[in-house]
Amino acid sequence: MTRNSLLQQIAEIVGPALTPLGVTLWGVELASAGSRMVVRVYIDAEDGGVSIDECARVSRALGAVFEAENAIPGAYVLEVSSPGLERRFFSAAQMAAYVGRVVDVKLLEPQEGRRHLRGVLVAVEGGEIRMDEDGAVTRVVFDHVKNARLVHEFPEVGRSAK
Repeated sequence: MTRNSLLQQIAEIVGPALTPLGVTLWGVELASAGSRMVVRVYIDAEDGGVSIDECARVSRALGAVFEAENAIPGAYVLEVSSPGLERRFFSAAQMAAYVGRVVDVKLLEPQEGRRHLRGVLVAVEGGEIRMDEDGAVTRVVFDHVKNARLVHEFPEVGRSAK
């Protein structure tokens, strides 16, 4: 089984299993830790907040589902978390809600001699994103993206007079 087909299979199992728990699937990652596979499941909630308790509850539920489905070959470690402030995007569609925010994009192959882009997300149309990098708009097909993340910017805090 290929890595992509395993990711797809896990997502197809996880998505419906999360519905009764009141959270949604944001994405799935696979990594390795020695001889074990690490399965990272990112969950999100309607209100945008996921607590540690919710992650623990989802982890227990998914562990039981994975065992019942015999979904993951061999030894694995399951990690469940929220996408966080600097969330990774698993699809262009996920990025649409973040138009106007700064994103960091790493490409699989160089585009115009560059693999790393950072700018304000100005549009998402189908499988393509557009970013404004200091006045220059760059178009990127999401299938060419290795990794895309939201860049959290803390609000400016003014100095108080003494």
